[in-house]
Amino acid sequence: MKQIFTLLAAVLLTATTFAQVGINNENPDASAVLDITSTIGGLLVPRMTETQRDAIIAPVAAGLIVWCTDCGTNGEVQVYNGTAWTNMVGGSAAAAPTPAAVPDAPTDVTATAGNEEATVSYTAPSTDGGSVITSYTATSIPDDITGTVTQSASGNITVTGLTNDTAYTFTVTATNAIGTSAASAASTSVTPIAVSLAIGDTYQGGIIFYLDENGGGLITAPTNQSTRAEWGCYGTAISGADVRAIGTGAQNTIDIETGCSSADTAADICANLTLGGYSDWFLPSKDELNLMWTNLADSEGNGYNSGPLDSNNIGGFANINYWSSTEWGSNNAESQNFNTGFQNAYDKRNSFYVRAVRAF
Repeated sequence: MKQIFTLLAAVLLTATTFAQVGINNENPDASAVLDITSTIGGLLVPRMTETQRDAIIAPVAAGLIVWCTDCGTNGEVQVYNGTAWTNMVGGSAAAAPTPAAVPDAPTDVTATAGNEEATVSYTAPSTDGGSVITSYTATSIPDDITGTVTQSASGNITVTGLTNDTAYTFTVTATNAIGTSAASAASTSVTPIAVSLAIGDTYQGGIIFYLDENGGGLITAPTNQSTRAEWGCYGTAISGADVRAIGTGAQNTIDIETGCSSADTAADICANLTLGGYSDWFLPSKDELNLMWTNLADSEGNGYNSGPLDSNNIGGFANINYWSSTEWGSNNAESQNFNTGFQNAYDKRNSFYVRAVRAF
């Protein structure tokens, strides 16, 4: 303690006598009150958060210097200019980042009833809380049945497992890395009902072209997904992708995606499609593609389709070849001509039309 007192006394005496102080410097610069010389360390000014800085007792002296630890991206040296805090070059002082929070609630929630399900539409909130929204969840009232989509934008959520002839409303929440928003305002009430479906009906994002005996079936997208796509991976046999039967197109597509890394192939386009609120589209198998021809493009059964303007062409199919997901050896895959219905295996490098399908 005695040594510290002696050092402070010496500094004060020097400052009083010469109005200058040199630390590690016997000849302080004449223009400086304090001149510090060091090659192994720097000068530490007071370090504090933005909140602590703003709590400094007024009046704050002009020229006061602090290190604001949470200002800007990595902290900042700041100087008080008599009226406001600035950075070292006189610009506006950086503020502490606003902590991320949960998003605001989605808005404009509406619902459309189906058979034991409902499609819930929503608008993304104007504020995501400073953290990107990763998913939205719709919840039914009553029964708390939920459906979720993984995306950041506005869209549709399909909630399945509802009871027909029961009235439901729906709320939607948004989730980011911080947490989940408050629920939106409830939609208007809708009542799911059993519906009688038929070939050619518009349903769940597309057009029905096949019905099984259990209330399910297959739907084609209402428009083409490509007019020039290769099947892909010429010279490579894709394990599992040679099946042609109804109900096998989805697995064929999975097998193609697994065994063929090429982008923008016919199967890849379908596998990555989101349309009508659905993302489970696939490239049809050979027999599934033939049903699209028989039940839609050639709905009158005359064995001929003149093109999209043909009055009996449900779905507006072009009168040209479409790819199936059924492979025929390492170099070829099955295709069908939608002018005459003729099916044949073609070189995978051909560029044909693509029409995605999904099951319900």
